[in-house]
Order: sequence, then structure tokens, then C-alpha cells
Amino acid sequence: GAPIAGSAVDKVDQVVGYVSIGYPFGLLASILFGRHHDAILKSEKPKLFIMGTKDGFTSVKQLQNKLKSAAGRVDTHLIEGAGHFQMEGPAFDAQMVDLIVNFIKSLPK
Repeated sequence: GAPIAGSAVDKVDQVVGYVSIGYPFGLLASILFGRHHDAILKSEKPKLFIMGTKDGFTSVKQLQNKLKSAAGRVDTHLIEGAGHFQMEGPAFDAQMVDLIVNFIKSLPK
């Protein structure tokens, strides 16, 4: 979902920012979704990437390397010890809400 949504960010004027939870930038994901990566990396719109440090699709190093080439404002938040699918569980709901609400509040009006 994250790569597809990211590829649409600049196609919708009403979208003012982008939040990704567990964006798949790893090798296998790049084979499957790589054609979608460029759109979000080239977008000037503010971006927040939330990822667990134990994500099975993307390593922290892969995320950092990909985001070096990203345009515009790029925020990242790493959740220590969390895997890709763990962050979808209720144990992380409050933390996700806080991160996303704070990102939204930081966007220009």
C-alpha cells in the first residue's frame, strides 16, 4: 500500500503531506514496487517515514540510503525492535496516532 499511495501524492492537489508506516525499500520490495519509489522520493511534499528497526522488508540502512535522495522535507521515526507487521497491532496504536498527529500539526497551513 505505501508505494502505491506514495506514487499518487503529487497527482492529487489536496494532498499536502505523506505518512508511511513500514515503506518497503528493500531488495525484494524494490523488484516488486521499485517503479513507485521515484514518485515519493521526488515529491517536494513533506514526508514522514515510520519504520521498525526489525522490519523484514527494509533495513534501517536501506531506508536511510534511499531517503538521502529524497526531495523536500523528510522526517523519519524508528521504532526500536519492531517488525514490519507488529506496528499494525494495537500495542502501537497510541504511538502511531501521536507521531501522525504531530506531523500533521507541523505542516504549513
